[in-house]
Amino acid sequence: MEDPDDFGAVYEDNYRLLVGTAVEHFNISEIDAQTLAHEVFLAYFLKAQEVMNSRAWLISAICNASKYYLRLRSRYVPLPSAIEEIPDPQHLDERLPDQIAAREAFSCVTARCQFALRLRYLEGYSVPEIAAELNTSTKYAQKLVSRCLRQAQCRYMRKGDGDDRA
Repeated sequence: MEDPDDFGAVYEDNYRLLVGTAVEHFNISEIDAQTLAHEVFLAYFLKAQEVMNSRAWLISAICNASKYYLRLRSRYVPLPSAIEEIPDPQHLDERLPDQIAAREAFSCVTARCQFALRLRYLEGYSVPEIAAELNTSTKYAQKLVSRCLRQAQCRYMRKGDGDDRA
């Protein structure tokens, strides 16, 4: 039987046992099991004078700590994989006027222009990719995108002028 006052001996004799118990019986990762074992030893060192059988106390404590750890972990909800695509609510109000204006301008142009602008500015297509998508030349695709931008700007401005007079 080990001397409860010799904390170094108690630690050396039981550390691997506690970590192994948490890993093998409770499927806790090695690093988390080591953390739990250190927490158990801290609790043991604070109550060592009250403990009659240190090995039994330590094993019981690591089992209870492991169960508590698993209960806490079961409450965690993993973040969705598309978390980067979810807009930040703090900055949503800053972008909202721009998004509304862009949608309004987008609705002012023809369907072909909407398609070309969507490919270019929303989906990030290059001009040669737009040309391939529309079965046309790169030069015509560039002219189309430029013309559609001018058309959207012109029609959006006219639409805004009409709203001011109303």
